Amino acid sequence: MSKYSKIILFLLIFSVSVFFFFQKNYFCGSFLTLLSLIPIFFLFRNEFLLLAFFQIRKKDMKGLKKYLGYIKKPELQLTKNQMAYYYFLNGIFYSEKNILQSENYMQKALDFGLKFKQNIAIAKLNLAIASLSKGDKKRAELLLLEAKKMDISGLLHDQIQIIKIQMKKMNIGNKNKQNPYIRN
Repeated sequence: MSKYSKIILFLLIFSVSVFFFFQKNYFCGSFLTLLSLIPIFFLFRNEFLLLAFFQIRKKDMKGLKKYLGYIKKPELQLTKNQMAYYYFLNGIFYSEKNILQSENYMQKALDFGLKFKQNIAIAKLNLAIASLSKGDKKRAELLLLEAKKMDISGLLHDQIQIIKIQMKKMNIGNKNKQNPYIRN
């Protein structure tokens, strides 16, 4: 359901509730007024994103993809902030399968503006992993530093340390390799 149809549904239900108030039927009028708040709630909190967050809490990736699949046109169905979390959840889903596609989604999520620092830290950590897989160590180091700053609760400390160890292993591997074009 698009955000515009939710507004129209709210106006329709609210106008019927006003009609009942003029008819002195206060019970039906108040019930419909409360009922008209449901489309407004789902205007600011998309139902499919809420269900996707519940699936990610259960670590059910099939369910996550199922509920994200219900959002066909994010530009019409979601507000700007919700689009950031739509791309964020897609980035999390593709982080296990295709890191480059995950990088695109995480970059879009950061561009649309994630609200919470922990989510920004997760997005920057995924971008650092994607940069490291491409071989761009400087960008990966910068993104890891930004992720460490954003991780105020320390939940990503272990993952950041693992990636730093992987970066050091990559540096050691490059130092020990002999240049094939130099003669002995």
